[in-house]
This record gives sequence, C-alpha cells and structure tokens, in this order.
Amino acid sequence: MKRIKSVSILTVIVLSLFLPGSVFGAGETHYYGVVESYGGGQVVVRTTQHSTGTWSVDAGSKIEGSVAKYDWVFVEVAQSGHVAVLRFEERPTGHAGVVKSVNKRVLSVHSGNGVETWNVVETTLGDPAVAVGDEIACKVYRNHNLAEITIIKHGVK
Repeated sequence: MKRIKSVSILTVIVLSLFLPGSVFGAGETHYYGVVESYGGGQVVVRTTQHSTGTWSVDAGSKIEGSVAKYDWVFVEVAQSGHVAVLRFEERPTGHAGVVKSVNKRVLSVHSGNGVETWNVVETTLGDPAVAVGDEIACKVYRNHNLAEITIIKHGVK
C-alpha cells in the first residue's frame, strides 16, 4: 500500500511539472505597450514591464486591427521570438498646451480653454522631463496616459 501511494504522489509531481507547459502554451509571453515602430517584418513596443521588445512579424503572425506608431497594443510572443498575435487596442489623439504644474508624474496642462491632467507612465515615449511653463505636444489616450510627449519650447508663461 505505501509503495502505491509514493508512486502516485511521484506521478502527480512529475505530471504537474510537464502538464502546465503543454496546456497553457509554454514559451509564449504576453505584453501591453506603445508601438515605437512597425514595419519591415518587425514591431518595437515599449512595454508595461519596463522594457522595450523588438519582435519579428511574419506570415504566421495574427494581426488584429490596423497597427501604427504610438498605438496601444497587446502582443503575444512565441518562444521563437516571433509575434503570435499583435492586437490593436487604442490610438491616442494629439494635444498641445503649456504645463501649469508637475506633481510627480502627473502634469496639469493648460490646453484649449481648460486645464487637463495627463499622466507620464513607464510606456511614455519622448522626453518626460518637463517643467512648469514648458509648451508641449502630446499623444494622449482616453485614460489620460501619455503615449508620447515632445517639448516644443521651454519656459513659456
């Protein structure tokens, strides 16, 4: 009896090491981020995991939606380094304004007829080192996170 239990436990342990890899798609990794460039058989994405991924896109890649620079995307990467799925999530809109205040990574910006708050996040492209009075141009998602920021002029009052 004891031998059967120990063999059963060992079998469960061994299967648990191999089964999740085959059932859950071992070797594939998922990322969200901002497209830095796309074309020529590759995509470059600044990810929410504090890194930049450069992956191959080929005939086996499933492209969902029209993907362009600055888009927020989901990327599923196979172990081979090729994109399995590249899915468009959101395209930012262009805005401009003058920075009225900076509170850590939140900018209050006089844009149009009002003041808006925009968030500088780990995926923001460009130069996030802005100061009060800087005139900036940005690409902004609906949640007020910045896809990209460009300083047009320092010290505008």
